[in-house]
Amino acid sequence: MKLVFLYGPPAAGKLTVATELSKQIGYKLIDNHKAIDYITELFPRSNDPVREKVRSRLGRQIRLDIFAAAAQSDVNLLTTFAPLSPGTLDFMREVRQIVEENGGQTLFVQLLPSRETLLHRVTGDSRLGKKIDNHGRWQEAVGNNPSAFETFPDVEHCVIDNSSLSPAETAQKIIECYQL
Repeated sequence: MKLVFLYGPPAAGKLTVATELSKQIGYKLIDNHKAIDYITELFPRSNDPVREKVRSRLGRQIRLDIFAAAAQSDVNLLTTFAPLSPGTLDFMREVRQIVEENGGQTLFVQLLPSRETLLHRVTGDSRLGKKIDNHGRWQEAVGNNPSAFETFPDVEHCVIDNSSLSPAETAQKIIECYQL
């Protein structure tokens, strides 16, 4: 089992690229937003630290359980992740560990377009609704969290500036990087 783990700041094109990559290589796509949206409905984002802790813990555990089950069942997956919350590196390490413990391999891919590109994309139609979809919210999320741009240090992996690449071209770079 292989888990292609695309990460990067909001508006990097993670889901768009993952969708294209899924079409090209046939891996199942776990849309990070859909996977945890119902948790947010039960425990809405708030300034309540207890509620935030519950929401974070459940979202983390659900994803880890899905990745472990997929590895055990030899189901190849794609997923996306925006490193915006405390414990980001720990979560990425947990993902890698749980996948490996269950016989799989995690293939990290960082999408890192320019800030100019990110600010242009953040107001796109595909982001309307539950994603960060305006400059103010983007600046609030990213401005307070420089880790959104940091590269996962534990393992060598693909880092792609997709500022001027189409989703298909970016998917092709990932395919070439990991010989998928």
